[in-house]
Amino acid sequence: MAIRQIWQLFSSRLAQIEEILKVEPSLPSIEIVEKCCGPQTRSHVFGFGGGVKAKDMRGGTSSKTELLSQLRSTQEENKSLNEKNKSLNDRLSTLEDEMKEIRKMQEFFATQQSYNPHMTSPASTE
Repeated sequence: MAIRQIWQLFSSRLAQIEEILKVEPSLPSIEIVEKCCGPQTRSHVFGFGGGVKAKDMRGGTSSKTELLSQLRSTQEENKSLNEKNKSLNDRLSTLEDEMKEIRKMQEFFATQQSYNPHMTSPASTE
């Protein structure tokens, strides 16, 4: 095929795509390709190279009940994870409060020791 013929084919397909998109701008890519180039049944989709099959672009063939079941399962998992996250956040908040109290006690003992230099620490073995 000569370059001129390839360019004409490319230009006509591009014009077809532009026309389709004017009429139906939300059309999925695979449907645009099939309207311009016919059904894609081989091992690759026209314009997308090898390895991309028509069934890959159309998505799975899951039934509505399977999808609803997956949705419910995902929602339950999200709910469980949200509860676990809240529990962990509550525990973290409690730990932070306890750390504040420990720091206050450390500061208190440090100031007590600076006022009474003869005071020894409980760990001293003198």
